[in-house]
Amino acid sequence: MAITIHTYRLAKQLERPLKEIYEARKNLIFIVPSREDKNLLLEMLSLKGFRFNLPQIWQWGDLYSGLSDILRRSGFETVVKRQLDPPDHWLVVRHLVHDILASSKELKEKIPAVGQPAFIETIGRQLHELIGEDTLPEDLSTTLNCKSCTDDCPHLTEPTGLLCHIYKKYLNYLNENDLADSAQIPILARKLLDTESLARQLKDRPFVLVGFMSFMRAQREFIDTLDDIGASIDIFKPDSTMGDKFYDAEQQFAEKAFIGKVSEDRPAKIRLFTCGDPRQELETLARNLWFKVEEGVLTFKDIAIEIPSSYKNIAEDVLNAYRIPWKSGSGKYLNETMCWDLVKRLKIAKDENWPFLATIGLLSNPLFGFDLPKEFLEFLKERIPSGAKEWTDILCKSGATELTRIIKKWDSFFDHIKRGSNVESLFQRLLKLLDDELEIRKRAGACVTDPSLDESLYEVSKFLEALEKKALSLAESLPELGPAQKDMLSEAEGWEYLNRFAEETRILPPKRKRESVTIYFDSSPVLATHKLYVVINATSQQWPGKITDPPLLNDEARRMIHENANLAGIHLPLRHERRQQKEALFRRHLYASTEETWLTFSAIDAQGRPNKLSPFLEMDGEKEDLYIIVEETRRPLSKLLPEGERFLREAEVPKDKLSRPRRKPIPSVKPKDEGYLSDIDTWVQCPALYAYRSILKLFQPKEAGLDAQKCGNMLHLLWSKAWKMRSSEKGLSLEACVEQLWEEVVESTYPLLNHIRKLHRHRERLRLQVLRLARIQEEIYLKLRTAFASTEWERQLPPFTINDVSFRGRADRIDHLKEIGQILWDYKTAGSKNYENSLQLASYALALSKADQKTGGAFYLCHSDSMCLGHISKEHKGLDKRLVPEGYSDNIKIKREKLEDIAKRAEEQLISWAKDLTSGSFEPHYDRKTCKDCQYKVLCRKSEIEGGEWLENGEQ
Repeated sequence: MAITIHTYRLAKQLERPLKEIYEARKNLIFIVPSREDKNLLLEMLSLKGFRFNLPQIWQWGDLYSGLSDILRRSGFETVVKRQLDPPDHWLVVRHLVHDILASSKELKEKIPAVGQPAFIETIGRQLHELIGEDTLPEDLSTTLNCKSCTDDCPHLTEPTGLLCHIYKKYLNYLNENDLADSAQIPILARKLLDTESLARQLKDRPFVLVGFMSFMRAQREFIDTLDDIGASIDIFKPDSTMGDKFYDAEQQFAEKAFIGKVSEDRPAKIRLFTCGDPRQELETLARNLWFKVEEGVLTFKDIAIEIPSSYKNIAEDVLNAYRIPWKSGSGKYLNETMCWDLVKRLKIAKDENWPFLATIGLLSNPLFGFDLPKEFLEFLKERIPSGAKEWTDILCKSGATELTRIIKKWDSFFDHIKRGSNVESLFQRLLKLLDDELEIRKRAGACVTDPSLDESLYEVSKFLEALEKKALSLAESLPELGPAQKDMLSEAEGWEYLNRFAEETRILPPKRKRESVTIYFDSSPVLATHKLYVVINATSQQWPGKITDPPLLNDEARRMIHENANLAGIHLPLRHERRQQKEALFRRHLYASTEETWLTFSAIDAQGRPNKLSPFLEMDGEKEDLYIIVEETRRPLSKLLPEGERFLREAEVPKDKLSRPRRKPIPSVKPKDEGYLSDIDTWVQCPALYAYRSILKLFQPKEAGLDAQKCGNMLHLLWSKAWKMRSSEKGLSLEACVEQLWEEVVESTYPLLNHIRKLHRHRERLRLQVLRLARIQEEIYLKLRTAFASTEWERQLPPFTINDVSFRGRADRIDHLKEIGQILWDYKTAGSKNYENSLQLASYALALSKADQKTGGAFYLCHSDSMCLGHISKEHKGLDKRLVPEGYSDNIKIKREKLEDIAKRAEEQLISWAKDLTSGSFEPHYDRKTCKDCQYKVLCRKSEIEGGEWLENGEQ
């Protein structure tokens, strides 16, 4: 029987010929590239759904087991080898590499990367390639001019020699343990064809291979053997449109195949979108998809989008923002699920020895089901535990037995991995931790009170099912994986194995609405056909991307293999051929639509690096036959918002000149007839900030660790007691008084400073700051001692009224001096730079002046930088000379502006403040310094109204 190759451009064109073949020969066997193609083929044959007598549709991986099954039904017993999945393949290669490292001291010096997880993956990929080309180890060794292939390899410290040596060991390992590499399946299947009974049965069963551009040597030899026994073979091959320069199935079977076309070729219709950056690229696509749907030209189910993995998060965000329903063409990988994210977060927390914030975040995770009371959180924040022992001690003493148990289980699991574990134990322990000990499935079910969260519960359930299936496979499947399965993996190797499992294992996608856009990540099934197909990121960075030489089998070594007469028929793709393969794949995507293909492209990537349009769109001399650009849309970053054009009201904001400016969100409260002078600086900074903080009392939860408010109260009490002791006990300096009172005041106001180890450094810092400030105050007192009369602490200032608003205040300390009057002092824990423009003490001086009380000066005593900052009155210009002690001029800063002048400025602000208080309306002031670290920026929506956030360097 002859081999017939049918070329096509549109997969949609295959429906009629495939139906005709199936109707004529019901016993045929289809072979397709992927699992998704199986479902698409059934749709083409109109056989989707629950039906009996469905055709046999295999992938290459099903070939060996499928043929063995046919043999068994004929009464022949066959031993089916266990096929390695990707993580098990890595495990076996790792085992062999470690054996070689143990036998060669020089190897790691010559090739330092050998033994690293990524290097093992590289070796594994090239082993696949050699097996796929059915390369014999002896033939491969001849390319290195080896007379014989022995265990004592003279070329072991050379990259190609190392690969050759591992290749031989790998094939021996598979054979000795009844295992099969996925690339070996066609070879094993071809050997089954030597069975006369099977050959006789297959002679009458047509084979139809759909969607393959080319074949590896092992696959070609299987097809040749099928042809030799007389089986009918039809190959439906996507047209690469690259002619003789591309090595595809037409060249591979040129001598024995009949080649025909399914239908006449027609160029693809391309619409090109050029945008500023990746997000704008997705947003421009989303809005144009909506326009198409609104016009009635398409429905969402007619559309498919191919998205690179690097765009995944931003694509999902934009599609959801634009309310475009979507479904994944294939399920999530395990490493994209919330369960895997939880496992990784647990690992990071363990690596950092269970730090407070990360651990409290984990304990608050809904999957653990703990609703921690506010009081308990405050208790933990004050003690900031870290480390498994500290956590369990504090939780146990607090009676939180379940939390204590959880922490111990977390820590025990990671200690088990750290000590070393084989893969079987690794999966059993992880499954036990998540399902039995932490009861993730049960807790997730308890969280789902909203139907929209059902998908999360489904994801948790499928994640645990995948773990359970793998654990069962490792424990019970025969044959076992051999010695590699019993190897003790280091902590890093254990996580590498788990990572490979999570990266390669998918969960079935949940059911979505039928009217949804289909999303393909990285690539689509060969048989996928849609009315509109979109390729995101059609740039040179993606197509072709970076193509490098494999480190162990570079182009030079590949050419040596091609030139070896003993290796005739083996063809390992060279670098330029791998680029051609990418180009052929790109061209196939151009024909994945029946009506139009959209290509999107951004001028810069997510890191801000410049992009170029893919060179695959520059096809000199053949472009018109392949595609026609019917429309090109350019949308630079300057057109971020639609202006003078259609816009989507639910997702976009127009930027028209005539559009009404957006109003600031102004907090409105019940009018007030009272204000506190200590709040004046907050109001001056931003009236809205004052309203949120002082009237509405909106505060973020206190941060863990040092409590700044308690520190402030503690220092005020300390100074009050120290000055009273200083005045009553002669011969004691203020510094000595502070030293004597320190422990007593700390223990009475903030005892945790003494009892929590993590707060000790803050206690010592505060103590040293207080002592420095005590020395400065002592020297100032000595300078003013002759004029000193008395001191008042926490004195209520005389209230005064402006525009029906009564303003009140309380001074920390007031010294009464003969001839000078009063001096105001205010203690601050922060540094003096925060009070350079403060009006607080100026407003206090204003209150005293309205009560006919003279104020000679007003000063802030700042602990952080040991500074005294303030103003003196015009009447007492010489007070600075009397005030500043010798040797302390750097610690005292007297501003040029006189106290009366700054008090007048304070009064002007109080007049405006009074208007806000009586109206109950507080408009935000957008200021770079204030807004940068403001905790209320979400409420005032500054970034929405003025367009941008403040960056770390102060730029917008």
